[in-house]
Amino acid sequence: MRLTLCIKRDLHGAIFLNHLLPQLTGHVIQVLLSNKVRPAETAIPVLAEIAFLERTLPLERIFPLIDRSTDTGEWLSFAALARTHGYDYSVIDDINSAESIANLKTFAPDLIISARFSHIFKLPAISIPRHGIVNIHPGVLPEFAGLFAPMRSIAAGRRELSCSLHFIDAGIDTGPLIATACLPYGDDDDLLSKIAELYPCAIPPLLDAISTLERGGSLHTIIQDKTQRHYRSMPDNNEIEAFLAQGHRFWRPETYNALLGRFLPDCSATTIATP
Repeated sequence: MRLTLCIKRDLHGAIFLNHLLPQLTGHVIQVLLSNKVRPAETAIPVLAEIAFLERTLPLERIFPLIDRSTDTGEWLSFAALARTHGYDYSVIDDINSAESIANLKTFAPDLIISARFSHIFKLPAISIPRHGIVNIHPGVLPEFAGLFAPMRSIAAGRRELSCSLHFIDAGIDTGPLIATACLPYGDDDDLLSKIAELYPCAIPPLLDAISTLERGGSLHTIIQDKTQRHYRSMPDNNEIEAFLAQGHRFWRPETYNALLGRFLPDCSATTIATP
């Protein structure tokens, strides 16, 4: 099959591709990376810190460094992934622009897969792949639609994180559900490192869906119950402070260093970030 992977250009996007791409051997791959930044990510200090950890530090400092090296770590940068798996990738600002639509039509994907992409697909893009667009949403749908679903789930008292595999339709996080996967969340966990584990949880059902479609089968889906839908946009400072006051953590240096260390040739004594 011809697969377009729409992924956010950040640490979690790179980790997800490192897990997924080795399992897509035999498929023709196109990768589109998004650079979308929301205003709140620079206006609220905690969100700005997270953006630095997820984007600025790996993309501007760690990945360029390892791309200049002949050695590789366990995980590969975006550039190294493209070389290793034999595809080209593009960084785009708008999936619905005339240029992006033309690019998609030229590649003619059978299926588009979206993870952390941040862009809202409009009907011209949705209509291109014959099997549609499948999205990985990091929360239970329809209860935790929208942004920062992992934070909202934990703040609401959930003891696990969930990811929902669903088709994209004309709404936002409203399409039919294909599968849900869960990840335990403990008192000693932090959001950043657990989100790095969460998106790969969707890979087994995603691969099953791809295999079913490739064989000409149809996927069993469940229509979302609109009466249970709760959509939330970016959190404000009050919500973030309340989350921290509950004793939760967005990140810890030791788990963050362990994630980045897996991209480095020798991480036996690596310390990258401190409070």
